[in-house]
Amino acid sequence: MNLKKQFLELKPPESFPTGNYQAEWLGPKWFQNSARFSLNFMSFRHWWGKSFDGSEIAYNLFLPPHSTDFQMRYPMNLSIGKSPLDGKPSLILEYTKNAPFPWPYFVDEFRVLNGTDLLGMNYSKLSPFLALPFLIRKT
Repeated sequence: MNLKKQFLELKPPESFPTGNYQAEWLGPKWFQNSARFSLNFMSFRHWWGKSFDGSEIAYNLFLPPHSTDFQMRYPMNLSIGKSPLDGKPSLILEYTKNAPFPWPYFVDEFRVLNGTDLLGMNYSKLSPFLALPFLIRKT
């Protein structure tokens, strides 16, 4: 099934998530590799996933090589809001203005895939129709 179509059929979480979620790029291998590679040039080298504590703030997790300790960076504001993709509710994560360029202009949006996984779409605030799919899985 098309990932964007699948996303549009899902529901948002009933509350803000808790715990650490490991990211996984979805789609063709060429896309997964290019997405991983491009993050290195956008202040996201060694990005691992996201950390949630049930509040309205989440953090991006980074795990440098040969390290077992996460680094928490670039807080994001959480809300359950109306998606620009289809007008339905979604878990919306927006970077603060203190995040490095270009992240304050991007949004991560999630809906529940199953008991451990959230299917996400990352898009520019200027062009949500170009959303890129990714998964975060609770560890």
